Amino acid sequence: MALDKNKTGIMAAISAATEGMAEPKGASASARAHRTLPKGTVGSVRAGLGGIQSIETSVILAWGPQDRLALTQANAPVGDDVLDLMESIKASGQQVPVLLRPATDRDGQFEVIYGRRRVMACDALGIPVKALIRTLDDGEALIAKGLENAGRQDLSFYERARFALAILAQGHSREEAQQALSISKQSLSQLERVARLIPDAVGVAIGPAHGAGRPKWMQLAAAFEAGQVTDAVMLKVIGGLPEDVPSDLRLQAALDHLARRGTRDVRPAERHPIAGSVIKSTKSAVTVTVKRAGAPDGFADWLDRNIDRLLEESYQTFKSEAGG
Repeated sequence: MALDKNKTGIMAAISAATEGMAEPKGASASARAHRTLPKGTVGSVRAGLGGIQSIETSVILAWGPQDRLALTQANAPVGDDVLDLMESIKASGQQVPVLLRPATDRDGQFEVIYGRRRVMACDALGIPVKALIRTLDDGEALIAKGLENAGRQDLSFYERARFALAILAQGHSREEAQQALSISKQSLSQLERVARLIPDAVGVAIGPAHGAGRPKWMQLAAAFEAGQVTDAVMLKVIGGLPEDVPSDLRLQAALDHLARRGTRDVRPAERHPIAGSVIKSTKSAVTVTVKRAGAPDGFADWLDRNIDRLLEESYQTFKSEAGG
């Protein structure tokens, strides 16, 4: 999938959403009709109108990997951020449109690419949502969502981790995930590791923890990887806190529990991340062994050819993170 083919158009849509700009009146509706919809369907027609439109929230569906933790919970109560949006919209109106695309299998309905909280706020207020409607395929929609997130820069590390894992789980490539999040291969691996190792129930119970960065979440992930803590124990720790304890303090309480148990350094002495491999960690050294007979075919030879480069890249990543 050539993700760059319509990036200019996507950026124009985002610019229009943030600045309230409409498309030129002479634009052709048929030229923008959704590729997967029969000509003349309601979705295609609405997509071809251009400009900002008022759309009833009842015809707006969720789409794609979710980027905000609160929206991943079924029947989640309206959060403070949505309540704030409701107050703002009541006082000043909806200032920034959402981005929608026609639903591919439900005529007259739309999928929200970004702006879910605005949709939730308008739905709670019982009013239509102001929207731009664009005909984007999955790759283009993913880029638009990622670019809008990058523009806000208000997703927490853990929300970004869940977003990254959701992108991959929906069948997008690692390159697409990197492009959507504007991150390196190493950063994607770290995000994926955190989201994969920390049980969903624990992450949801803790919350986004906007004030916590990579080290704290990686420490918790390592504890689960080493089997030093279970989700039941961690849920009990978090569940014992008052309901109004902020998310950052819930995460800190989880880490304090690990520290009290003497599990601050939770990596086991010997690990086997893939077949035929052994990683041994002692106070004096870290050794990696890959058996040619036990590892996947050809992997040991490939590693032998690339180990110098991999170590150099890892060292540069270490220096970058240590300096940050």
